[in-house]
Amino acid sequence: MSNLVNTHYQEISVSFTEDAWFNATSVAERFGKTPFDWLIQRDTAEYMAALHEFIEGKTGFLQEFNEINKLDGSSAVSRAKMLRLAKSTGLVKTKSGPQSVGGGTWLHPKLAVAFARWLDVNFAIWCDDQVYQILTGRHQHYDWKRARHESIVSFKVMNQILQFTREQSGKTCEPHHFSNEARLINYALTGSFGKVNREELNPSDLDLIAKLEAMDTVFIGCGKSYEERKTELVRYASEQRAKAQKHISAA
Repeated sequence: MSNLVNTHYQEISVSFTEDAWFNATSVAERFGKTPFDWLIQRDTAEYMAALHEFIEGKTGFLQEFNEINKLDGSSAVSRAKMLRLAKSTGLVKTKSGPQSVGGGTWLHPKLAVAFARWLDVNFAIWCDDQVYQILTGRHQHYDWKRARHESIVSFKVMNQILQFTREQSGKTCEPHHFSNEARLINYALTGSFGKVNREELNPSDLDLIAKLEAMDTVFIGCGKSYEERKTELVRYASEQRAKAQKHISAA
């Protein structure tokens, strides 16, 4: 699954999709359980059948559950039928492969809290809040996506202005000119000209990168030299960090 929202509960890594489906496999393992243990329970099957009726307005699964419920609950046949019913509702998805790329058993957002409560009540409260934040667009993941998008746009604009100004001056624009400018931004951000993996930056650093690139774009357009831009960008980055630290201290 793409576009995963990866977050943490204490030391447990928890994955959601952007529409709040929840990877039950990785979390269950930390509590010594499996999604299978939960899905074969009669209470779970009944809840999922009723939930499907609520969502889709269809009663077939409740009728099927009532028939299965007549069987001996400890029998393999009963457990297999309960599991098949649960999966048939469409409220459970499975994907093969490692969990790092979305492998595991995924549960519908409306099942996340019920499953989490079966694991641990405190985790259930946390999980409920995460689902709410994701579905309402308030999760910190979306702050990162916004900041990442803005840094991509500012980078493209900076390169376009760099190419335009050089061409207007009768100069060519080679690949190393773009990479040099990227390294300049990295230096202002980190104090090093080395590569920076923007996918691993936090929203604050991504916001600062976008601001640095916007300023550099203006400086390029004004004809400032490389050394002048370097001095100004380092100074600006330092000022922004000082403001951020002051804000944290005041809070």
